Amino acid sequence: MTLVKVRQTSGQRMFLGYLVGVMFLNACVGTMETKPELTADCHINWQQQAGIGEGARSDTDKGDGLQVLVWNIHDRLLQGSIFSSKGHSEEEISCISDVVSQYDLVLLQEAFVRPTQIARYTQHAWSNHPLFTEGGGGDWWPLRWTCEICLSPGLLILAQEQPMSVHSEPYEAFAGWNTDLNKADDFFSKGFHLVQFPKFWVLNSHMDAGRGQDSINARTLQLRQITVALKQLVPSDAPLLIGMDSNLRPKKEEQDKEILEEFLNANQLILIQQNGPDLIAARNLRTEHPQFLPLKDVLSDHDALSVKIYPTEVIGQ
Repeated sequence: MTLVKVRQTSGQRMFLGYLVGVMFLNACVGTMETKPELTADCHINWQQQAGIGEGARSDTDKGDGLQVLVWNIHDRLLQGSIFSSKGHSEEEISCISDVVSQYDLVLLQEAFVRPTQIARYTQHAWSNHPLFTEGGGGDWWPLRWTCEICLSPGLLILAQEQPMSVHSEPYEAFAGWNTDLNKADDFFSKGFHLVQFPKFWVLNSHMDAGRGQDSINARTLQLRQITVALKQLVPSDAPLLIGMDSNLRPKKEEQDKEILEEFLNANQLILIQQNGPDLIAARNLRTEHPQFLPLKDVLSDHDALSVKIYPTEVIGQ
C-alpha cells in the first residue's frame, strides 16, 4: 500500500511539474506563433501617434554615413498569454519593422519572440540573433526545457554589410528571483553581442532591470564583464559603437551615475545620447544628429534612439 501511494504521489508530482512547465511556457510566449514571415501589414498611424513627421529619420540625416537605430521593442509576449494581454500583435510587429527598415544599422533589445520574422521583413543584408547555449539565467532548470526564448538574449542586430566576426556572451551576474525591487532577470539569459565590421565594431546589450541593490550590483558586474571583453577583443584605437538598454538612471540615482562613469572611462567612450535607460556611446568614431523617436506607448514601452555614424572618418579621443 505504501509503495502504491508513493508511485501515485510521484506521478502527481510529475504531472504537476509538467503543468507548471506548460503554464510557464505560455507565460513566456503566449499563443505559439511559428509562421516564418509576417503576413499582416501595418495600418497603425504610428507617426501621427508619436508626433513625428513623414519618415522616422530627420531630413538633416541624408547623405553619406550610416543611419543607426537603437531600440528596446519589448517583444517578449505574444497576444493570448494567460498571464498578459499586452503582447504585440502581428500588425504592431509589422509597424516596428517599418521603422527598422529605414535604418542601415539596427540594434534591438527584447526581440525575444519574433526576430526571424522582423529580419525577413526588413531584408537587411545581415542579421544575427544567437541563443546562449550555456550560462545566464535561462540555463536554469527547468527553464531550458520549458522556455526556449529564455535562452535568448533578445538582441537582434541588422546591418547592410556582412561582419568579420560575431561574439556572443551571457552575463555571469544577475539579480536573482523576483522581489519588490529586483526583477526576475534570471528568467532570460541577458548578455551582449560584440560584432566586428570591416571598419568598426558594434556592441549591443540589455542589462538587468530592477532598482534594488542586487540589481545595482549585477549591473556593475555586467559592465565590467563587457569591459573585459572589449579589452581582450577590440583594439584600443578601433572605432567602436555601443547601443544598449542599460537600465541605468544616472540622472536619478548616484550609484548608477558612478557605474556609468566607470564604464565610460574604462573604455575611453563618449556618451553620445541617453534617454531613460537607453544609451548610445562611441569612441574614435564621428557621429552626427543624435535623436530620439517618441515611440513609447505607441509601439513599445521605450522610445528609440538614432544617430548617424561615419565609420570611414576616424577621430582621435
